[in-house]
Amino acid sequence: MLDLPTRQRIFDFVREHPGSSARTVQRGAQLGWGETAYHLEQMRRAGLLYRERGGRRDYYFPADMPPVDRQLLLAMQSAVERGLLVELARSNGLAFRELVDRLKVGKSTVAFHLKYLLALGIVEVDSAGAARMYRARRPDLVLRLYGSYRDSFEDRWIDRFSSTWGGLTR
Repeated sequence: MLDLPTRQRIFDFVREHPGSSARTVQRGAQLGWGETAYHLEQMRRAGLLYRERGGRRDYYFPADMPPVDRQLLLAMQSAVERGLLVELARSNGLAFRELVDRLKVGKSTVAFHLKYLLALGIVEVDSAGAARMYRARRPDLVLRLYGSYRDSFEDRWIDRFSSTWGGLTR
């Protein structure tokens, strides 16, 4: 299956950038849309790639990637969700207001994405005491995946912010 140079190039790109949309794979592999779509589907059918449907896009992963890794990387495709996960993974719990302050985005934006991450079970909330504290369920995994694949995410502003903030708090 990977004897064709085009397929090998697409496969290598997905392995290096798991969770990439089909368009991102197309641009990264420097191929035409039809050629990319055809080969992605052939590799999916052959069991080399896993396709996750998300909203209006399809996201591709190596088939041997564990489901929990795929779930986290898919969530990290969103700059806000990536910022939330990284901030929560670097802390021992943050209140909603702290998340809004650290991410520098609106309350409704943080609430929307936080609700989604809670529904997925990636983030948990501790309601003990006066304030609700949010935590990443697998902070070690979040930070490992973020560190391994941070260059593959399309939105860089949150990553630069998180890097700067992380350097100041360590």
